[in-house]
Amino acid sequence: MAALLKHLRGHEKWVLPGLFCLLLTNIFGVLPPQIIRRLMDAVGQNESSGLETLLWSLLGATLARGITMYWMRQTLIVMSRRCEQSIKDRLFAQILAMSPTQAKEYASGDLISRMTEDVSKIRMFLGPGLMYSLNLLVLFVMVIGVMLRVSPQLTLWVLTPLPFLVMGIYLLNLKILTRSAAIQTQLGRMTSFVQESLVGMKLIQAFGAESGFLRVFEAELQEYKYKNLAFARADALFFPLALALVGLSTLLTVWVGGHLMAKGEITLGNIAEFIIYINMLTWPVTSLGWVASIYQQSKAAQSRIKPLMEAPLRSHRVQGWSQPLPWGWSLKALHFAYPNGNFSLHISDFEALPGQFIGITGTIGSGKSTLWQLLAGQLNPQNGVLNLGTGSLKDWNESVLFSHTAWVPQENYFFNDTLLANLRLGAPSAHRQKCLDVLELVELGSWVSELPHGLDTVIGERGVQLSGGQKQRLSLARAWIRDPEWVILDDALSALDSGTEEALMSKLLGDQGKRGIILISLKIKPLVQADRIYVMHQGGILAQGKHEELLTGCELYAQMHRLQVQVSVSNTPSLPIFEPQT
Repeated sequence: MAALLKHLRGHEKWVLPGLFCLLLTNIFGVLPPQIIRRLMDAVGQNESSGLETLLWSLLGATLARGITMYWMRQTLIVMSRRCEQSIKDRLFAQILAMSPTQAKEYASGDLISRMTEDVSKIRMFLGPGLMYSLNLLVLFVMVIGVMLRVSPQLTLWVLTPLPFLVMGIYLLNLKILTRSAAIQTQLGRMTSFVQESLVGMKLIQAFGAESGFLRVFEAELQEYKYKNLAFARADALFFPLALALVGLSTLLTVWVGGHLMAKGEITLGNIAEFIIYINMLTWPVTSLGWVASIYQQSKAAQSRIKPLMEAPLRSHRVQGWSQPLPWGWSLKALHFAYPNGNFSLHISDFEALPGQFIGITGTIGSGKSTLWQLLAGQLNPQNGVLNLGTGSLKDWNESVLFSHTAWVPQENYFFNDTLLANLRLGAPSAHRQKCLDVLELVELGSWVSELPHGLDTVIGERGVQLSGGQKQRLSLARAWIRDPEWVILDDALSALDSGTEEALMSKLLGDQGKRGIILISLKIKPLVQADRIYVMHQGGILAQGKHEELLTGCELYAQMHRLQVQVSVSNTPSLPIFEPQT
């Protein structure tokens, strides 16, 4: 309960007016039964004086109750919507601030489910749930107080079924908690499956696997249905139980009240007053089961979003850009090992000076992408030196670092927006002509000119309308347009044919200027003009030097070059695999 109520912080200005309106609503709600009791007693005694005043009072109290109830909902329900917005904002900020390692622990569909369904459950408790609970509490105090003043004996008889209602609610809540959590978990799994299927729709169609995916989705949907039915069976008992016990209270009022009226202890108006009070309690008592159900669901939802809200985020580098440009990279005696122990990286000596073109190559699974993630700050080494300029990489301010470096990973992501918007992702103020110049640089100029809408062409979700080579070149253009001091590419030319790759590298090196380039590539041909090439093997650097030096001084490099030349000559569409990928 305390964890749920913490979400109300910052929204107190809505809570207090809402509670005041709730109090007024119940005050005006208690008055009409008393007025009706006086009307019935007056009619029973053939007294006509004051009836008009009582009728106007009844109308005024009813209207006042309606007005205060409206403002009660406008404050408390609006407050819950604002809480929902703030929770979603915090969750989204937490997800964006997660380290790549943390983000991999969650499926994207599961994150979507937590940010929508789970937050919605919490909102239902903070809004309608709290409103009905507090309304029931205030109404019970007021109504029972009035009933005790009229007849303590009749009041005790009328309230006899309530303990049984509370006990029934408690027993049902034990089932609801586990079943609600199971529903949310299954919804997250199903959402992830649908999201992945939609993203990979072309691949599914290409392999003719539609029927298999339909069977899996049907099984997941059936499981979701069964869990919802199990929850509904437990939840459906609340309303019949509450209505039956409230109906029993009405029968007790007529039966016991009739005996008391025969003895002259109460009047007919008192019986009518008690019946109205019981009917006033019908919905609040019935909603007690619904509120209890919502509370259990919100508890389950809170337990699902809690790990995200409390997840330790990656430490933001705090040092400013105090060093003069240009600067370079330096790694010495660096060691990194994955938690599963399947692979470790050892870099004894690595240096990339300002303005240099540095190449990194090696067999599959040699650690090239791990080294890229270390340079990008996505992974932190356990030991050794990883310096940027004269200071450690971990000490740099992230926003400043990323404004002077551009990273092009193997997996490129594009948003369902225009080509121009995707290109300006890191440089929002880039002029259209500059965008066209950069696209010309990466061999996409003629392609863009042939598009019906040019730069304003929508490329679809994840760039679905682009080929693999177009995605890689557009990703490179997106990095290059920022004019960074360093561009670091992780196998970013792998989807290009030999001719396009050669032309592209020639243009990039011609436009390099003082910009440093680190290119990680399994193919050797793009690295031929590099100032220094590092050859990686089994998690370490096997050799380093220029292309000509490595051809004579490193057998592995020479073998890779020889095999790739043979592949190029024979037009074989694939490269040889040297080792299993780690």
